[in-house]
Amino acid sequence: MRKDMTETIYTTGERHPRSTKPMRKGRPLSSGKYVTRAELEEVVLDRRSRGFSCRHIGNIVGVSGVTVANIIKRWEEKQSEHNADRS
Repeated sequence: MRKDMTETIYTTGERHPRSTKPMRKGRPLSSGKYVTRAELEEVVLDRRSRGFSCRHIGNIVGVSGVTVANIIKRWEEKQSEHNADRS
């Protein structure tokens, strides 16, 4: 009986259908010690402009250094897109 079941799954190509339930796109973005994400991004970019490292900023604002690096990376991408549109 088990052999028949295995054969039908793999030989017919039938698979369980994907879930039809509405799904969320992952975890909400962290805001650290601040009320909103926008406040966090403003503080991160301000401290970065003053020369702080990602790790140090993360310790100050209560998020990981990776989160800080991602905020900076997204901001730089927006700036490069904005500058490319001007040209």
